[in-house]
Amino acid sequence: MKVFESDVVIVGAGIMGAATARTLSRSGLTVNVVEQFEPGHTNGSSHGTSRIFRLSYPDTLYVSMAQEALSLWRAAEEETGDSLVVTTGGFDAGEQIEANADALGQCGASFEMVKGADVGDRWPQIRLAPDETALWQPDAGVTLADRALEAFLRVAMHAGVRLHSNTRVESLELSEDGVEVHAKEKTFHGGVAIVTSGGWAAPLLATAGVTLDVKPTRETVSYFAIQESPPTFVEWSNPSIYALPAPGFGLKAGEHIAGPTTDPDRPGDVNLESVERISAWVADRFPGADPTPASAETCIYTNTPDEHFVLERHGAIVVGSPCSGHGFKFAPLIGKRLADLATR
Repeated sequence: MKVFESDVVIVGAGIMGAATARTLSRSGLTVNVVEQFEPGHTNGSSHGTSRIFRLSYPDTLYVSMAQEALSLWRAAEEETGDSLVVTTGGFDAGEQIEANADALGQCGASFEMVKGADVGDRWPQIRLAPDETALWQPDAGVTLADRALEAFLRVAMHAGVRLHSNTRVESLELSEDGVEVHAKEKTFHGGVAIVTSGGWAAPLLATAGVTLDVKPTRETVSYFAIQESPPTFVEWSNPSIYALPAPGFGLKAGEHIAGPTTDPDRPGDVNLESVERISAWVADRFPGADPTPASAETCIYTNTPDEHFVLERHGAIVVGSPCSGHGFKFAPLIGKRLADLATR
């Protein structure tokens, strides 16, 4: 059995593990990152070209976190030399936009309530009913997901973080001086282990007696050709539905937490009924889009019952479970907070 020693072991090299590794790479600590697949794999929650970035939430906690995250994204762009967040502006429509407007106002974020009759002239890529009201927030946009993941890992590894790909962690074991992270024929020993393994986190944490109340679901997203790249759009309903530019594809659209509970180790199928609903919505909201999807795929969401994040320390184990579907935008902030938990 080969043993790898470091101050910190990070389990999972998705966007949260990568962001945490980048932060810790400046701490002077030694860090091993253990990933069961190759970074950028399509089995989890961090792959693809884009994710929505938005400040618009009905909760001042998340608005203020998004504001802080945006400044950290810009700092990461300075550090890496890469464009990581592209500002397009974004719309919210539907059931709760007044609460979003109130939270944005309390946090000093700019926004505008816009009548549907005026949208077509100012944003011809979007269609609203004339008597409909939408919330426009100019700081919204897209995070370039695959580019951000690559950039964070590149910075971390350049600073000495060691990445162990294709190494599946099977269990965690607390020791007198930290924690042992057991993989097949390898053990990683550290003073602290940070678990950022998405849909695989709960059963892994259970091996060390740590309970994480999350449910992995398999969500379907579809891609559409579109004449002109639009602002982002979130329509709050049950389920909510969203769309955003996707570099290399056109328009990406999906339903939020509409998929079935899943085992992340098993391949999933595209939900054709979801694709039909998404296509009808795109046809209604985006006049320049081809309503016939060019492609569709699945991804894993891992959420707590209330969709709030779990960022906490249990002895020598730090849990990092920022819920899929709205967590990606906070990656540099989450990485900072998990690093703080690990080194506190």
